[in-house]
Amino acid sequence: MDFNFQRRRIDTIPEDKKIEALENAAKHFNYIEFSWRDFNKVSTISASAIKTHFGSWKKGLAALKKHLQQKGLNLSPRPYAPQRIYSDKDLFDEMGRIWQKVGQRPSRTEWEASDPKISIGAYKKRFGSWTNACQKFIEFQIGGDILSDTFVRSKEEDFVVHEKNGKVRYSKENSRNVSLSLRYKVLNRDHFKCVFCGKNPSTDFGTKLHIDHIIPFSKGGKSTLENLQTLCDSCNLGKSDSQE
Repeated sequence: MDFNFQRRRIDTIPEDKKIEALENAAKHFNYIEFSWRDFNKVSTISASAIKTHFGSWKKGLAALKKHLQQKGLNLSPRPYAPQRIYSDKDLFDEMGRIWQKVGQRPSRTEWEASDPKISIGAYKKRFGSWTNACQKFIEFQIGGDILSDTFVRSKEEDFVVHEKNGKVRYSKENSRNVSLSLRYKVLNRDHFKCVFCGKNPSTDFGTKLHIDHIIPFSKGGKSTLENLQTLCDSCNLGKSDSQE
């Protein structure tokens, strides 16, 4: 007998038992990939034992897939796996779905209550914050930078000044430019598409949207929700030509 310092654990679970436990979990989840947390909910063997034996949870699932393939079975990918790398379009499509469902820019609470297919954490990881993600979504919908020359923030000198009780007040309605929050409302109301031709940057490549005064500012039109509309660059140019 060789006398070795290393001990052999008497409670070691054989590999075939681990594979059997994984297969049972696969049956429970209709042969769709499951996380180690899901596994712990339905198995008497801990996920830690699987990770230790195979080297990682991912390698454990790879061993399970190979085992199932020998039986003519497949383990399907999760439709929205937590570690999936989403494209910007994937992220924006889901945001658009929930934005329309909620009827406004969704808060974290509204997002989580809307049965999201993508976690809010995925947006924060991609864009740095939820606010940045929402702004990037708007820019995706309008086909350009929301703070570009086309979408300039209102300047103080453009406002009409009123004096009341010795205090100076500014009227945004009388500004030629439109505030960022009001742009959001107009775009959202018009479903992020041109109200004339229906073009949408999401489906019509190269389309850029503008916020247009229905009654021109030069003719007394106000910067109000009722007097603003969403137009694509082509329709906005055509409207301007017809008014000359």
